[in-house]
Amino acid sequence: MKIDFHTHIYPDHVAVRTIAAVRQRAGIEAHTDGTLKGLKRSMTAAGIDISVVAAVATRPEQVSSIHCWLGGIRQPGIETMATTHPSNPLKSEQIKSLKRRGFKGFKLHPDYQHFFVDDFRMYPFYEAAAAEGMFILFHAGMDRGLPYPVHATPKRLAAVHEAVPRLCMIAAHLGGEEAYEETVAHLLGKDLYLDTSFVLRKMPRLFLERIFREHPPDKLLFASDSPWTDQREELNFLLQLPFLSVQDQEKICFSNAARLLGREA
Repeated sequence: MKIDFHTHIYPDHVAVRTIAAVRQRAGIEAHTDGTLKGLKRSMTAAGIDISVVAAVATRPEQVSSIHCWLGGIRQPGIETMATTHPSNPLKSEQIKSLKRRGFKGFKLHPDYQHFFVDDFRMYPFYEAAAAEGMFILFHAGMDRGLPYPVHATPKRLAAVHEAVPRLCMIAAHLGGEEAYEETVAHLLGKDLYLDTSFVLRKMPRLFLERIFREHPPDKLLFASDSPWTDQREELNFLLQLPFLSVQDQEKICFSNAARLLGREA
């Protein structure tokens, strides 16, 4: 079994223009058409059994409709993450309701959502999510084509972890593209997850090997960031890394994610 913990798709009627907009802004190519069907074709080609889909609310009024859409696409092989907006973070009862609806965690993108990850406004939400045993996947580091400042640096993410240690945190992009030294300084070895999305084949080999050797294998997650990388190429690259044992591969590609999704055998 293989799980990709970080993917993106869009409703069919907006997928083409959304893909085009991101391609133009960020200068990156898409490897699917951005639809659910496109993701499922990619999964079949890659030998991936489950993909976890993330969506982000850029306006507070989008949150409810996004959750309806995410709930509607959940099916065998497709899991989804909830979201919130920093101008009106979800309260405890709303989080409990989402948990009852089958959501296991949340995705936040501080650059798109215009908040610093350690903003005091967000701590009640972090505490409430932690109380329900739900994870939060944070976009980490820069995002190509978006202006500075970076809102979720490894140092800021470490501050959140220190302030809310019981929160199950996942830092995407192995702590952040182009933030590898800061990841090593502030996140390496901490009791939080790092996912491999987007940067796996792009980061300097020195940092890649150090992170995989020194961060607990129980706290690493295979993730592609599809459609912005090719799932098959990302998975094959990971499985060929010479410094990962078979046991490490199994944890990173399946059992760690299965635990977070409540799919343990």
